[in-house]
Amino acid sequence: MRKLSGYGPSLIVLATALLVLFLGPSAVKQLTYKQTEAQMIQASRRLETGNVLEQISRAYRDIAELVEPSVVHISAQPRIEDRRGITALSLSTGSGWVYDDAGHVVTNYHVVRDADRIEVQLSSGELREARMIGYDNSTDIAVLEIPAGRLHPAVLGDLSEPIKQGDLVFAFGSPFDFRFSMSSGIVSGKGRSVGVIRDQVGRDGYENFIQVDAAINPGNSGGPLTDYRGRVIGMNTAIATGRGSMLEEGQFAGIGLAIPLEMIQPVVSQIVEKGVVEKGYLGVSVDLTGIIARRLDFPGEGVGIRSVEEDGPAARAGVLAGDIVTAINDQPVTTPAQLRSMISSMLPGEDVKLTIWRREETDAAGRTVNVTVTLTRLPTLRARGELPEDQSEERIIELGIAEMSTSTPELARRYGAPYRPGVMIERLVPGSRLETQVLPGSTIVSVVEEPVTSVSEFLDVLRREHNLLRPVQVALIKPDGEYDAVFLRVEE
Repeated sequence: MRKLSGYGPSLIVLATALLVLFLGPSAVKQLTYKQTEAQMIQASRRLETGNVLEQISRAYRDIAELVEPSVVHISAQPRIEDRRGITALSLSTGSGWVYDDAGHVVTNYHVVRDADRIEVQLSSGELREARMIGYDNSTDIAVLEIPAGRLHPAVLGDLSEPIKQGDLVFAFGSPFDFRFSMSSGIVSGKGRSVGVIRDQVGRDGYENFIQVDAAINPGNSGGPLTDYRGRVIGMNTAIATGRGSMLEEGQFAGIGLAIPLEMIQPVVSQIVEKGVVEKGYLGVSVDLTGIIARRLDFPGEGVGIRSVEEDGPAARAGVLAGDIVTAINDQPVTTPAQLRSMISSMLPGEDVKLTIWRREETDAAGRTVNVTVTLTRLPTLRARGELPEDQSEERIIELGIAEMSTSTPELARRYGAPYRPGVMIERLVPGSRLETQVLPGSTIVSVVEEPVTSVSEFLDVLRREHNLLRPVQVALIKPDGEYDAVFLRVEE
């Protein structure tokens, strides 16, 4: 026997036809109106009782009420010089957030760079003068200080709870000078590096951005990025537009970038406590091309180690050239920039666990090992391009020189080279840029046209005159007696 339910649609059509036939079109319209009105009443009652959306809306309002008192609007007045050499005051605006009760405010360095005067507006509308107490332009983080009292510091996230793709996030700040605004979205990616942070000489900074789709626009820079509990997990820094990634230009196009809290906290705490920022140092050079992984048929994602600094932290822990780092402290690592940023955000003396994939002659499939490395301090030469006072007179690894000596006739004969007073390069750092340009036995005779006759003179000139993050020209005599000129600079 066929079920009557199969005739449902036909019965509805028949009933409608009979209504139109006996009651007329106006009656049908009235009936439809009443049905719609009844549906609206039922929907309204459901929304008023146990409505999930109301709970979500309440949670969003709670986040705003918790976070907004810690957000600040920043007005900075940097001096700019035009092509005619005329200096004038400009105006830069951005955002920031109160870090502690002592009056420390965190923002992006590019918001307050070169500012003669900085003013901070609290969410209450109160204005307070601020002064810069320190910054780290390689991470684009700056710390300001305002008079303490009646401040509401931000609630910081828990670094033991890793951020995950898909997590809800909220961005606060002053986009286009619409002050104390809020937008929401999700974490759409992690570990991003787009090359927008540069240090004072244009060298790549440290980037390990959180990618979000919460609306971030010019003016949001420096504002906090929070999780669904209103805890700060990052700082809005950059946007990606159709014209490429940039710091303060263009408009939001669905990709916002934020510095993660694990990079912010070490920088801020060091600036507040010591006034300077020291970074962890691993002592390796990494494969920027991925050729090591391809050559070894590595099946996953990771960063290849091209060379290991002799007697450096990694070498002492047993890290080998050709190893592939897949995780740092159990956090996956997929790019050289990510590895570099994660290590730099750690402190000298800190122990870090490297998860390494290693291929051995007896194990074609490779195996995974864990290595604990005690980081040292990133040398001032690598960090700021400055030779330290205790610089070795035997080598400058950062410049690609593995062994050097004051030139003597005996050394010249050993390399079959003509004797010239100067600095003889005996050995170069494997894989360095300088190794491709200079032969062992070459003698440096001048630095930017200033003659040098010994290693000590060479170091004195470099220390006195030059920032080695920039190329420094040296003249040398090659082993065949020909004159040549090359540029020295700190290599990554």
